[in-house]
Amino acid sequence: MRSFWRYLFHEWFRQVGEALLLAFLVTTFLFTTVGVVGSSMNPTLLNGERVFVPKYETWLVRFGLMQWRRGEVAIVKPPEGTPNAYARFPVLGFPFRAFFIKRIVAVPGDTVSYREGQLYVNGQPVSERHITDFLEFDPKSSLYASDYNYPRVCLRDGQLTSLSTQSRYQVSPADVEGDPDYAYLRNTLRMLVPPGEEEKARSQGREYCYTGALKLEPGYYFVMGDNRTPGGSEDSRTFGPIPDTSIAGRANFVWWPPVIQGQLRWRVLPIPEGFKGLQ
Repeated sequence: MRSFWRYLFHEWFRQVGEALLLAFLVTTFLFTTVGVVGSSMNPTLLNGERVFVPKYETWLVRFGLMQWRRGEVAIVKPPEGTPNAYARFPVLGFPFRAFFIKRIVAVPGDTVSYREGQLYVNGQPVSERHITDFLEFDPKSSLYASDYNYPRVCLRDGQLTSLSTQSRYQVSPADVEGDPDYAYLRNTLRMLVPPGEEEKARSQGREYCYTGALKLEPGYYFVMGDNRTPGGSEDSRTFGPIPDTSIAGRANFVWWPPVIQGQLRWRVLPIPEGFKGLQ
């Protein structure tokens, strides 16, 4: 009997354990792959594709040896409490907070806003031809104004009365600070650029709403999906800036499936030209 257990340990348990340990070390410190679910990164990434993620870069960032850059495609975990951020584990059924694939559009220290479908970083309009050359949408549509204008800020007598997110909720500062359901918006509220004298003057005696901006604190990033059609992507316009600890890695290469409809789909994911040279 003892020889049987010794055989079982050496021939099965030990080999399986070593294989699992090796797989854990590789996916934690070297590289992993992530599947694309949904259409939030159309037209750049399609549902069902898989991307290569060099995990060693994540550790280099955490040790301060490199930084994530504007325009990179990142694997991110949205804040706890974010609407629609939870999925259910197959078969077992318990909920978990899923990872999202988004593009980093602003980095720590940047000022970011989104007005009538145009992204602005540090006051500069960003050319996003990698999106606009392929997707058609109407940024002046009042029906989906919250998809094309962020952050929407309302004042009365110079005081903030509400903040509108992409999810079309108008939330008061008191709700954000006091209601646990809106705790994920506290970073947004904290980094909101204060209103200028013109906005304060227009809000005297009435409610005045406008598109504001966020000033990202050290260690925080703003991410967006490439699909800018109405409801196309749940991103920082919904859950606000995310800390660097919520970025699990950078997607740099699409490796699966290799061919779609007779066309080779292997490709790198470069930084779009519009993000290069931003100050």
